[in-house]
Order: sequence, then structure tokens, then C-alpha cells
Amino acid sequence: MLKQNISADDASGQAASLREPKTPPGPHGYPIIGNLPQMLRNPLQFLSNAVRQYGDVVHLGAMGSQQLYLVAHPDHLKYILQENSRNYIKGQNFQAIKLVIGDGLAVKEGESWRRERHLMQPTFHRQKVSTLVNLMTKNIAQMLENWRNIGLDKPLDIFAEMMQLAQTILLESLLSIDSNDEIDPLNQAWDTAYEYLSSQLWAVIKLPLWVPTPKNRRFQQSMQTLNAAIYRIIRERREGSKSPHDLLSMLMDAYDQESGQGMSDKQLRDEIMTIFTGGFETSAAVLAWTWYLLSQNPSVEYQLQEEISRVLDGRTPTLEDLPSLKYTRMIIEESMRLYPGAWVFTRTNLESDQIGDYHIPARSLIMVSPYVTQRLPTFWENPEEFNPERFTREQVAQRPRYAYFPFGGGPRQCIGEIFAMTEMQLVVAMIAQKYRLHSVPGHPVEEEPMFTLRPRHGILMTLESQVSLVDAC
Repeated sequence: MLKQNISADDASGQAASLREPKTPPGPHGYPIIGNLPQMLRNPLQFLSNAVRQYGDVVHLGAMGSQQLYLVAHPDHLKYILQENSRNYIKGQNFQAIKLVIGDGLAVKEGESWRRERHLMQPTFHRQKVSTLVNLMTKNIAQMLENWRNIGLDKPLDIFAEMMQLAQTILLESLLSIDSNDEIDPLNQAWDTAYEYLSSQLWAVIKLPLWVPTPKNRRFQQSMQTLNAAIYRIIRERREGSKSPHDLLSMLMDAYDQESGQGMSDKQLRDEIMTIFTGGFETSAAVLAWTWYLLSQNPSVEYQLQEEISRVLDGRTPTLEDLPSLKYTRMIIEESMRLYPGAWVFTRTNLESDQIGDYHIPARSLIMVSPYVTQRLPTFWENPEEFNPERFTREQVAQRPRYAYFPFGGGPRQCIGEIFAMTEMQLVVAMIAQKYRLHSVPGHPVEEEPMFTLRPRHGILMTLESQVSLVDAC
């Protein structure tokens, strides 16, 4: 009888242990810094290998006082970003970006975030973005004219070209700045700020800004340049000397329905910097990778040319044309699958939680990576292959929602998604009307996972006029 009782207790204990959350597996790391040295060598490869070796939830050791976890399965991402999003905040890992955007939407939490999001959301509705389409096509046409003057023999760094174009479009859309004398200093200041932010991404030791290092001084000077320009423009708008129809004007017209108050100058400044920070770098990187992928996949490029010729028949695209440019959009979506601009981001859980079978202690650092998840063989057949057909309506319906999330997801999904997709569709359509782009043989093309997923050495490409192709036929 005693033996039977012991056996029953053992069985009960085994069943309980199966139900108890476990600690996720993961590579052995160092005290305090965990696996940071391995990640610094090659973050994309390290994180991808970690998921292949250890599974959908990986413990990456300590990152200072926090435990670090990588979560990759779409169901778990849905839980973190959508179903239990109130438990998963931006946290202390976003402190560096606060130096640039202040208390902007991207770093707000709780009720403060909900009020600001509600206040800003109408600015990015499709009908508001539609008013900026002519501005976008004007700037794209100007870039194409510059290319025509350069000629076909000179290689272009297509990443630098897309950066300049995206910056120009955003500065005019946001602040109605269209003079190179104004644009160039702001772009230079932003490049310095970007360099600083990127250096903070994986930094083990982060010196406070009051330490007078050359890097800190350059960053502070860049922020003085950006702040002076933004506050000057806000002041001019308040005084009524200018009233253009741009994103700043839309933000200044927004008001809280309960209090009846609009945004203060500080709020406007912070949201302008938030939009600028997230509004061009990621789009420029995606566009650069798109041209590289098209140059490597001539059959896809041919289908793109066929669609553009059929839909546009040589004219400039309009907002009404975009729904008909379905394959153009699918190409961009597939580019973002392989090379998402925002390749990784983090959350911090306020309370301990269970993700899948695993226990996650409170105040852990949860890393999620579109780059990793969007290449999982479980959800993507031949994941390294460039295949826009993955984004037909039928294919999308068969996948879990969070197998693909280049704009994030849940309540905090990127507020500028419609703006970005509109801009990128127009850019691809208008450039493909005029040129084919060819990669320069021998030029190294390598990912650089910094603040965004850039090409480390740029992407050198030569132009081939579409007119010559027509004549050849």
C-alpha cells in the first residue's frame, strides 16, 4: 500500500512539473554582459542561429541588471505585442532615443501614450496622406532629372540616393522645407545624431552626455541645430507668417476633445523629431535593398515592368493608381520581409509572465526581431529566396499574423505605415518607368544592423534607360 502511495505521489509530482513554466534554453554567456560579445560580432547571424538551435524562446543571459530573452514564434509575438501589450512597455532600453525625440509618441507609456496617439492618429489617415502624393511625385521626378544629367556611365550609391530622396520628401511633407540651403544642414545634423544613436545600441558602457567626449559634443551640436530650426518654424506658424498644408500644420490643428487643448511647442517639437527619426531612414534602407534584389532577380523585374507599363502607360502615378500596382506593393513587402528597416526592437515586462512553456521574470528585456521571424522556415518556404508571390491575398491569409511584422503590431503598430507604403510604391513605380538598375560587379553588399538595417558599404548601381530597351525591341 505504501508503495502504491509513493507511486501516486511520484506521478502527481511529475504531472505538476510538466505544468510548471520552465526556464528557456539558451547559450551560456558571461556574467553581467551575457552573450553581448557574440551578438556584437554578427547580430543577425547570432540571433538567427540561437532560434535554430534553442527554439522559439531563447534565454540570452544577463544584460546588466536585466535578463535578456529572444522571442521569435508568431503566436508569442501576438501575445506580447497585442493580447497582453499593457504588460510589455518600451522600458529603459529606449533611453538613448529619448535624447533625440524627447517625450515623443514612440517612448510614451500608458494613458499619456493613449492620449497622444489619439491626438496624432488623424494626421496619418489615408485621406490626409493623400494630400502629400503630389509633393512626393514632384521630388521623385526631380531626382530622376538629376540622374538624367549625371548620365548612364557613372555608378550611383543607391542607398545614398534613396536616403537623400526620403529625407527631402519628409522635410517638405513635415515642415515645408524645400530649399537645399535649409535641407543640407538638417540632414548633416541628423547624420551625426544617427551615428550617436547607433553607437548606443550595443554599447556596454554609455557615458552621460555631460562627459565632454568628441562624440558627445558632436551629438549636442547636432541637436542644437535641429532644435533651433524646428522651434523657429513652430514660432513662425504660431505668428501666422506661414500656413502651408503639411504634417506640422495638421499636428497644430489637432486638439484633445476632452480638454480642448492642442499641442504645446514642446510636444510639437518632440513629435516632429519622432516622425523624422522613424520616417525616412527605414524607408530609404528598404528601397535600397529593393533595387538590389530586383537586380538579382530579372524575372521579378520583368513582371514589375509589365505591371507599370500596363497600369500607368507612361504617365506619373497618382494615389488612385496605387491599388492597381499590386505586384509593385508585393515586391516592397517581400523586400521588407528579407531586409526589414526596423530589424529588432525590445519590450520590458512589468510583471512576470509565461510565454509558451517558459517563465519570464518581471522586468526582463524581451527582444523581438522581424529579421529573424520573417526568415523562419516553418512559416516561409525557401526563406532566403526573393519571391513577391508570398504576398498574394491567398498566401497572406494562410500565415499567422505575426509571421510578418515590419511595422510592428498591436496598439503600437507604426503610425506612419500608410505614409511609408505610399511613398515607397510611388518611388519604385516612377524609377522603374525610367530605368533598370544594375549592381556593380565586385562591389561588396553586406548588411549593417545598426539603428536600422543598412547596407554597410552602400549599394553601387548603374542605370539603364528604359527608352533604350523600348528602342531595342
